[in-house]
Formats: sequence, structure tokens, C-alpha cells
Amino acid sequence: MSGPVTVAHWRDLPLGPGGRALVEASAGTGKTWTIGVLWWRLLLEPAEPLAVGKIVVTTFTDAAAQELRERLRQRLHQALALAAARPAPEAAKGEDEAWLLARWMGDDATHAEDLRRLRLALADFDRAPIRTLHGLCQGILAEHPLESGHGTEPAEPTSGAALLDELARDAWRVLRQSDDDALKRAGEPDMKLSTFSAKLRALLRPGVRIELGPDLDELRASVPAGWSTSLVELLESRGLFQPRKSALRNALYALAEMLRGEFDKLTDASAKNLRAFDIEDQVIAERVAEFRGHPAIVQALQLFAQVELVATRPQRAFWIEQLARVTAWRDQRLAARGQTTFDEMIRQAHAAVATRPALADALFADWPVALVDEFQDTDDQQYGILDRLYRDAEGQPRGRLVMIGDPKQAIYGFRGGDVHAYLRARQHAGHRLSLDTNHRSSPALVEAVNELYAAAGKPLNARGDEAICYETVKASGRQANTPYLVGGQPVAAPLALHLWRNPPASQPERKREALKACAAQIAALLADPAQTIDRQRGKDIVRERLAPGDIAVLLPTNNDISALRAELLRLNVPCVGGARASVFDSDWAFELQVLLQALASPEDEGVLRAAVLTRLWGGTLAQVAALAAGEDAGDAIGERLQPLRALWRREGVLAVVLALAEAAAPRLLAHAGGERDLTDLRHLGELLQQQAEAGLGPHALLAWLAEQRLDEDGEAPDSEERQLRIESDARRVQLMTLHRAKGLEFPVVFLPLMWAHAWVDVQGRAPWLLPAEGQPGREARFDPAARELAKHEAQDERFRVLYVALTRAIHACHVYVLPPDRPKDKQSSAPRTDPERSPLDAMLECLGVPATTPALPGTQWCEGWPAEAAPLPRDSEKGAQREALPMPPPARLRQRLSFTALVGGARRSAEEEAPADDEAAALAPEPLTDTHDAPHPALLALAAVRGPAFGNAVHLAFETREHGKPLAQQTALLSRQLAQHGVRAAGEPLEALVPRLAAQLDAALQAELLPGLRLGEVAQSAQRAEMAFHFKLDGARLDALRQACAAHGEAGLVPPLAFGELRGLMTGKIDLVFEHAGRVHVLDYKGNWLGERLADYQGAALVQAMDQHHYRLQALLYTVAVHRYLGQRLAGYSPETHLGEAIYLFVRAAGHAPGAGVWTQAFDPALVRAVDAVFASAEVAA
Repeated sequence: MSGPVTVAHWRDLPLGPGGRALVEASAGTGKTWTIGVLWWRLLLEPAEPLAVGKIVVTTFTDAAAQELRERLRQRLHQALALAAARPAPEAAKGEDEAWLLARWMGDDATHAEDLRRLRLALADFDRAPIRTLHGLCQGILAEHPLESGHGTEPAEPTSGAALLDELARDAWRVLRQSDDDALKRAGEPDMKLSTFSAKLRALLRPGVRIELGPDLDELRASVPAGWSTSLVELLESRGLFQPRKSALRNALYALAEMLRGEFDKLTDASAKNLRAFDIEDQVIAERVAEFRGHPAIVQALQLFAQVELVATRPQRAFWIEQLARVTAWRDQRLAARGQTTFDEMIRQAHAAVATRPALADALFADWPVALVDEFQDTDDQQYGILDRLYRDAEGQPRGRLVMIGDPKQAIYGFRGGDVHAYLRARQHAGHRLSLDTNHRSSPALVEAVNELYAAAGKPLNARGDEAICYETVKASGRQANTPYLVGGQPVAAPLALHLWRNPPASQPERKREALKACAAQIAALLADPAQTIDRQRGKDIVRERLAPGDIAVLLPTNNDISALRAELLRLNVPCVGGARASVFDSDWAFELQVLLQALASPEDEGVLRAAVLTRLWGGTLAQVAALAAGEDAGDAIGERLQPLRALWRREGVLAVVLALAEAAAPRLLAHAGGERDLTDLRHLGELLQQQAEAGLGPHALLAWLAEQRLDEDGEAPDSEERQLRIESDARRVQLMTLHRAKGLEFPVVFLPLMWAHAWVDVQGRAPWLLPAEGQPGREARFDPAARELAKHEAQDERFRVLYVALTRAIHACHVYVLPPDRPKDKQSSAPRTDPERSPLDAMLECLGVPATTPALPGTQWCEGWPAEAAPLPRDSEKGAQREALPMPPPARLRQRLSFTALVGGARRSAEEEAPADDEAAALAPEPLTDTHDAPHPALLALAAVRGPAFGNAVHLAFETREHGKPLAQQTALLSRQLAQHGVRAAGEPLEALVPRLAAQLDAALQAELLPGLRLGEVAQSAQRAEMAFHFKLDGARLDALRQACAAHGEAGLVPPLAFGELRGLMTGKIDLVFEHAGRVHVLDYKGNWLGERLADYQGAALVQAMDQHHYRLQALLYTVAVHRYLGQRLAGYSPETHLGEAIYLFVRAAGHAPGAGVWTQAFDPALVRAVDAVFASAEVAA
């Protein structure tokens, strides 16, 4: 396969159907910006418009997905503002705006169509599928339950870590309590539960395979005929081996004898020599090539690899048995509990699309285009889902799949990311765009990093494999006006390599010295007034001292962070970071979990007792004893719990956390850490609220919290969102792990321990998950050769981590280095070698260090590590009393308001309302005047059935009727609707009511609504029943709504309501929207009982009923919704031309007299525009 065709510019990247494109973005080259302009192109360029809901956009974490969603929303606003102003092309602020303005230059038709598409995209933006890949899989399973082979009840996400812990403990219990000595047979008699759990976790990752393989007899049977004879003949040939060199020859003899059946196991020495296979040391130099290429030797190596696999067959058999047991338990328990995990979502979605072509076709129809961000962090199953969606039945590409990523930043292998899946996907791309301009770093630093890799080697591995290489980038002028200066001059050599030629022999001592030197250098820089940065402050450039918040130190582990933090604090350098860098690792996360569990499970007295004893609750042992004894003090605990439970139901989990924090604040602020404690609690509350708003119920929310607390990897890619925070963090030196720094940037970066970022023995435990040749996914292996391959895989990822570390800085980067030939440690005089050593050491060796320190542009070699520095002066306000800032009020929850909820004033539920819920809002109006009209028979015929149930049945009958056929001939439909809604007729069977109801509904269909307009004569194609709408409310104030109505002659239209401000969504369903004579009308069916005389449904009495129920306000809201809809979809729309009357059809009286049961109003287009502007929080002109 030849690979993708490279294009030079984002404008040239093909985005039409039937292909795949790859965008490779080196660090700092504007990946998110590029996603935005490609998204513009997808919206505007296709001849057939592509709805925003048809473009699926995915990324790696929930936080990144939310940020990307807001970036794309801003892109729409940017384009709309540009379309409204339509300035000259030279006014463009960037090449993105220049592209838009060039599209519209002298082309009014394109401008008008683009404007229409942009408005429609903004209107529908909340439906845009912008989510994580896990979220995408969850949506596939939830929205296509039958097609994906799952039940109609959606599974509730739960903690995968917690479930795995449960399964591992149960499997371990079975192992330890059985008479079967399985652990001993597997060669691991001393295995601990923690090791067992860790191995299970690795083997249960999506896409991991473990195969039993052949046994020794099967291997012997597969040996090619004549191989042993051919090998012996070669080994006995004269002049092949060097004098007194027989180790390799003897090992090959032993291999042949073993495979002939003379013994069952190679000696350790023979196996070691075959693994080393040191031909150069054993074979005569002139015959090395002949020996290496001899067919018997090639086959010997292949057979020895199989022998190694046979030796580990008992281990593989053991783990296959454990996996079968655990996966069966997992599936049973998840099914019984109605739950799923994130890994299960991936596995099930992959299996569904791979085996059900109809599902893949349906999903492709929903999402013909996909933009996949952070593609280097996907695994084979995730790519397999996308690959299947965007291939047809013949395997040919369909739609457009755009993969965006950077293989140089594929550093999440420990979380399941598989760079080999990326490399395979790269070969499937038809075109490739490489972003080659760094907008993050200064030109001098960009040049320094370019030259470093040019001199040390561009492949990001020690083997010279060019699959992933450093790519030389250009520098933009973004940092030109805000340089880092020393003594008023820009730093000319921003990459500083600090070389200590004679370090201590002890590795721990080297690390202590590195961290001590790093702290000293930071203190010295902060104390030096010559160290300055020019900063943009509004329109001005201001020169300021280098501040602690300008500096970040990136380290391999959290223990390193703790050690450096102690050194910095000793020198009075303010810093933030520590071993517990996640808010979920704090004690408050545990206490909050216990307390929320007590609120969610009132019947669990054990949890309640634990909750009372938390610091957050502040209880005592005496109170727990009183609770157990049923005393008054125990009752007081219950009285405190009940309001908190009600608060959770009413306002959400964040309100509960804030209430608990407020009650605990006096106790917490009594000690120095109180400010941090309150900040952590609010942070936890906000993260929980985000998950609750995403749809998690109380128990699922608690499971999610448990999963975050149990997460052991410590390098979660969404750690920026969960990292501990405090108001002053931005003014402190940032300490973080190398993995957490991905995606971030800092003015000055220190890398004091990259020389120590090497292979660690804990990585040397089987199983090793390795890419299988020619197959997707990873294969679990246990043989010694796999361990060596795993070392290379790990070093390759460390090379990529080094790249990430070197590209975080904006202005300067300080790297501490040691001679690569230094002894490994005190016990060994030999240095580390590849693949165990750090990538930094490998690069330094390529540069010739320590024998030489080559001159590289932008790089300075500094001899020795910085010496001790004086502590910084203490903050003059250090002794001042510490007080936490006031807790901000909880954010007001966004409402989901229907008309009924709005006029009801209190209901804020997200539950869908029934069509006739508003028909029980008020009693029938009092007659305006005395009347002597006789009761009308048609009204009396239906007098026995009233209320919302009857109204809902009537609504559904109109919606589901067969057009062109009288309802008198559809009595089965009416009977079914009445029965389903529980309508009861007093004193007579329901069957007797149906003919009278059918006659009345037929009469209503023939009632004259407007001159020449009868609903029964409107073509079905011109009608749209139950048209749902929802539009965003951003702080629309009701007083502004009243003013707008009053200014256009409708002073009393908006009643007094409980709301002062509307936030969230205005939502509802319009019974019927139809077109007649070029105008679009709103129609609402009403089943209200207004009286037994026709006069009660005519004239002033009907207007009074409309006002009493606030139906005219409802009609206006519906009209505004239709106005918005038409404005977004109808070219040349104007309400004066296209918007018709709102019609309310009171079906009990309609058709029995002119105007009876029919209310109509054509709202002033100026009023409609004004109300629309209020809801959009725009300024309303009087």
C-alpha cells in the first residue's frame, strides 16, 4: 500500500464522499483551529446541504468534547458576524476569514445560501453529535437497541474499575479455596491478589487476544521434513564457526534433538544462547551472511519462537480459564443489574456494527461524515467501529472520515491507546495534510528543537524505524511581540542543556540532586530582576518580571512531584502540585461519597453511621450511639438528612455539596488548610453536577464517583479537569507529570528527570500486550522474546513522551542531562543500553556526549547543575489571617420550560408533557351576560367526558386519523384512544360515546376556520402534526417580554409569573402546523368544557376563556417558534408574507354555528420579531 497523498493546505484537503483524510498536527500547530475551518467547509461546500447533526465529531475526553463543542459554536457565531458585516477581503483577520470572504466576493447567491446554512446550523447546534468515542458507542447502543442486539432498556453506566475489583476478588477466592493447584501449574505459586487483579485488568482491555497455541507434540508434528538433517549438515560443515566458539552450535543441536523427541525441554543455557543468537561472535566473518540466510537457520529461529510459546502454554491455559470465568460473571452481573461499563460499550458497539450490516448502514445514514480528534489515542476496536461505518458492503470507502491526530504524541498506551492502530489507519487514508507551522513557541525555541532532532536523529525510537519521526516545523510570528528577555535582550538560546559530567553513583542520589538543583535554579530566576516577559495587556505590551506562574516542571511520577515540592517550599517558591494531583484522590472525595451514599440509601444504617462520623458532617460517637438507640439526638440526624435529600431532588447534587460545605465551613476554616478543603468540595460538586446533567441518576452518579476514586493509573487524560485547584494556582509554579502536560503550554519549562525516564522492573511482568503481525488488536504473550519486544514498545512510547515534554514551552526549556555512558547504579559499572535506557540518553549518545557538546542553533550547553540558591523573601502578608473567599452562589439550574410549566410558575421538570395538560388549568369562565340560549344537543352529547384525559385522546385521534376518511368510519381508532387514555363516561358504556364523538370531530373538521379554509380540506402533505420545538433561553427577562408585548398593543398578554428570568430551553409541541394559500398557520386543538350553550364558545366568551387559560400567550409562543423555523429554512422568508394566523379549535362546539369554537389571531409581525429578540436576549427596539 503506497500511503496517502500529501496536500499542502487545509483548503485543498478533499472532503467529499467516498474517501478518508488524515490531518497530522505536530505540537502547537493549531489542530483545533484546523478542525474548525474543516467543519466550516463541510457545512458550506457540499452542493447538497449537510445538516449539522450529520457531522459527528469525536475526541478523547468529556472535557475536550465540551471545549470542542464551544469552539465550534464560536465558529458559527464568527462566520455569522462576518456574513452580516461582509467586509472587503483585505479586512480578514486570518486565512479562515479570508477564505469565507473570498467565497462571497461578487457572489450574492453563495452568500445568501451560506448565511442560510450557518443560521440553520446554529439553530440545530445543540443536536450536533460532538462527543467522546465512548459517548458515541453509548449512543449507538441506546438509540439502536434492537439493531445492536440489545434490549430496549438502556443499560446504566457503572464503574468498570469497581466491577473488575469485585470480579477479581471473587475469582481469587475460587482459586484459593479450590483443591486444584492452578497457580503452581501456571508457574506463579506466589502470586498476590493485587498482581492477579492487575493482570486481569490488562487482559480484559478491548481488543486483547490470548491464544492457547500448539502443545509440544503438535509442534513436533509441524516441523518441516528434512529440516533437522539440513541443520545438522550445516552445523558440521568445516570453517563455519570461529575457534573455541561452540555455544550457538550446541544450542542449535539441542533444538534439533528436542524437536526430534529426544527430550522435552531445552536447558537454560541453550535457550539463552538461542535468544541471544550472537552470530558475529560465533561464526567466521566471511560466512555470517551465508549462515544468517540459510533456510535451516531461518526455520530454526521460527521453530525456537514456537518452542518458547509452548513453554508458556500452561500460563496461557490458566489465564484463558480465568478470563472465561470472569467474562461470564461480568456479562451475567451487568445484565442482571441493567448496567454497562465504558469498555463494554466499545466491545458491544464493535461487535454490533461488525456483524450487523443494517446497523452500520443506518449509522452511516445518520452520520455520513466524521471528524475524529486525538486519533492517535484510539485502539483497534474503536477504529474498527469507524472503519466499518465508513465502508460499504464491498469494502469500499463511503462518506468522509477525517482522522486528526499526531502519532508523535501517542503516549496513552497504559490506558489502551494503540499507536499501531493509528499507523494502520494512516495507510487507509487517501490524502494527508501535515500542519507544519508552530504557533505556540518562539521562533528561537522552534529552531532549537528542530536542530536538536536534526542532529540526534528524527526517528522517535532507538532502532531508526521511520514509521514515526520528528517533523521539522516552521515558526509563526505569534510570540514576536511578547518575548522572554534577560537584561532587556531576547533569549537567543532558549533550549538549555545542563550537563553534569561526574554525577554520584547512586541513582536515588542523582534524582535528589537533580530536584534540588531545579528548585535552586527556579528560585534564582525568580529572584533575578533581569528575567522579564513582555505581555499583552489589552492593547498594550507590558514588560513584567518572570513570575512563578510562568514556570512549569514536568516529572515522570507523582513521587517526584512531592519531592520537588518540598524543595521549592524550602526556598519559599510558591508551587502547586503533589502526589495527590487529582481532586478524586483527596480525603474529601471519600467523605463525600459516604455522605451521598447515605442520602441515596436511607435504609442503610451502616452507611448512615459512617456518614455521621465524617468531618464533613461533623458528628460524634455519642451521636452514632444515640442513632442506634433511637434517641432524640438520632432523630435530629434524620431531620437534617431529609432536607438534604429534598434539595438533591429539587436542585441537584451541587446544591447538596454546597450546603454541606457551608455548614462545615466554620470547622474547616479553623485550620490552615480550610481554604483548600472548601475549594476541593466545590470542585467535586461541580464535577458531579456535570455528570448528573449528562443523565446519571443518583446511584449511577455514586458509581461514577467510586470509579474515579479507584482509578489507579494516575495519568488520566482528563486530569486537567479533575486536578486540584485553588484561586492562586495561576500564580504558582506548576508541577505535573509528563502525561498530564499533554495539550498544555507554559512560558518556561523545566525537565530535570528525563535522563531517569527509563525501563522499570515493574513493567517486566507478563503478560505483555504486543501488536500481532497482520492482525488488529493486541496479543497477550508470556514468553521471554515478548518481554524484549515489550521493552522496545515501552522505549518507543518514552521517545514520544520526550517529544511532548520538549514541545510544551513557549519561550524557554531547561533540560538536565547526565553522560549517557554513566554506570547504571552503584551495583553495576556498565551503563544502561537500549531499549532499557531513557530516550534522552539515546539522543545524547547520537550527539557524541560527553566527548563533545556540539554547537546547535538555539541551544546552550551549561556545565554542571545549578548550585544552592538563597530562599526567596517571604510574602509580606504571610502572617495575615487566612480566610477563604466567600462561596459563590450555586449556578442557577437551566430550566426546561413548556407553556404549562411557564404559566404554572413552579414546575421545572424535564418530563415531556401530554398535549392536553393545559386543559385543566382553570375552571370554565363565568358567563359575561345573562343568556336564555337553550343548551345545545351536541354539547350535551359530550358533557359527561371532560379533563386532560379526554383532551389527550382527542389530540391523538386527530394526529393518527386516516386523512380523507370521516372519523365516523374510524370508530375503532377513537375507541382505542379513549381506552388508552382512561376516559370514562359517567352512566353509560364507552361504546355509546364513540359515535357521538366521531360526529363532533367530523363537524370540527368541516368548520370554517378562515374564509374558504376548512381543516378537513387541507391536504395531508401540507400538514405537520405534533411539531416539536425547543430554543435556547439565555437569561430572557419577563419584564422585557411584557414591555415588548405592551409596545405592540398586547399589554396584558403576559400574566404575573413566578419566574423573573428564563434560562435553559423553551420547549413544546404544536398540535398542527399547516400551509394554506402560501401562509403557514399554527393550530391547537382544545377539548375544554366551557359550557352547554354555543354562546359559551363564541365572541367575547371565547376570548375570555382564551385569556383565562393564557392561551393567547401560548399562541404567541407557538407563532414565534414557527417564525424561527421558517426563518432558518425558507429562503426569502418574511413574517408579513409567510406567517398566517394562529387558530385554536375548541372541538366541542366547532361546526355548529359560524365562528363557534374557532378563535384566530394574526399576530403583528413586529410583535413576533420583538418577542423573538427577547428570547434571544437581544436588545428590543420599542
